[in-house]
Amino acid sequence: MLTVRPFQNEDPPLLLSLWRKSQTQPNRLKLMPLTMGVLQSQVLGVPFFDPRSIWLAFSDGVGVGYIHTCLSPNELRSNFTNRSGQICFIAVDLSYSDPLLCSRLLIRAGERYLLGCGVREIYCGSIRPAPPPPFYTGFYGGGEVIGFFDSDEHIVRGFLDSGYVPCANTVRYSLKLSGYTPPVTMSTVGWRQNLTLVFNTAPVPVSWWDGCVLAHFDWMEVTAYLNSSGKPIARARTRIANPVPDENGTDFGNMYAESWDAALTDIRVHPDYHKSGVGSYMLGEVLRQLVAQRMVTQIETHVQEEIKPLNQLLLNMKWEKKDTGKVYHKTFNQPQK
Repeated sequence: MLTVRPFQNEDPPLLLSLWRKSQTQPNRLKLMPLTMGVLQSQVLGVPFFDPRSIWLAFSDGVGVGYIHTCLSPNELRSNFTNRSGQICFIAVDLSYSDPLLCSRLLIRAGERYLLGCGVREIYCGSIRPAPPPPFYTGFYGGGEVIGFFDSDEHIVRGFLDSGYVPCANTVRYSLKLSGYTPPVTMSTVGWRQNLTLVFNTAPVPVSWWDGCVLAHFDWMEVTAYLNSSGKPIARARTRIANPVPDENGTDFGNMYAESWDAALTDIRVHPDYHKSGVGSYMLGEVLRQLVAQRMVTQIETHVQEEIKPLNQLLLNMKWEKKDTGKVYHKTFNQPQK
C-alpha cells in the first residue's frame, strides 16, 4: 500500500537514494549525481527551504519516490507570492511495480501543499526569462533542469492524468570549449570597434530571490556600452558551477575535481539593437574569456523553443542541441485551504 508523508530530518540519505534510482538510462548522463554536500548547500540550505514542501511516498515502509514543490517569487523577487507555485522535481524508484501510481500520488500531495498556501496556478518546471528555479540549479550539465523529460513517461502521464497541460517546450544547448573559436563576421568586426565590454566576476544579485538561489556559484557578467554615448545596450550573464563533493571525497565527488561547467543564464539586447549582431559579438567575447581561462570545459544553456532568434543565434555559433523538455501548467478556479 502506498502512503505519503512530509519531509523529516532523517530523510536526506533517502532523497539521495531516490534521486539515483529515479533516472532512466538516457537521463543518467544528463543529471548530475546528487551528493550530501550539494544537497545540503543547494537544496536544504537555501534560506527559503520549507520542509513541508517535500513529500515522500512509501510502499510497505520502503521509500519509493519524492516530490519537491515551492511557492513562486513575487514580481519584484523580494518575497513569495501565494498566487503561483512550482513542482520543482519528482523522483520515482523505477524498480517500483507501479511508478505511474506513485507519480500520481506524489503530484496530488504536492498540489495539496501548494493549494493549502492559496495558490491559483502551478507550474511544473520554470520558464526563462522567469526567475531562476528555486532548487536544483547546476544539476543539469551546469544549467537548470529544463522541465520534465518525455522519456520519464510515468511522470508525464501523471501530469496529464492530473489535468496539467504543456505550456512551453524547452531546448538544452551545449558547446564544448576546447579549441573553440567564435565565428567572425562583418558585424562582429564592426561592433569590436564601436563597443566597450565591461566584465564583472562579482555581479550584485538583482533581487532577494537571486541572492538566495545563486550564492553558491561563480559568475561572469559582461555589459556592452556604446563608445559614442556610453549607453549600455546589451548584457550577458554566465554562471560557473563546480558542485561541492562530499566531505570524505567519495560519492561521485572526484568527478568535479578537474572539470567545471558554465551555463549561460541570461542574455539581453536593447530592442533598438535586435538583429544587429551585437548579441553574437558579446556572447563570442564571453566564450573567448572562458576558453582563455582553461578551467571551464563546456557551456550550456536552455531556452524556450518558441524564442526563435535566440535559438538561431546559438545554432549559428555552433552550439549543439542536446535535449528537449516540457514545462506543464495547471490553473485552479479559486484558492483552497
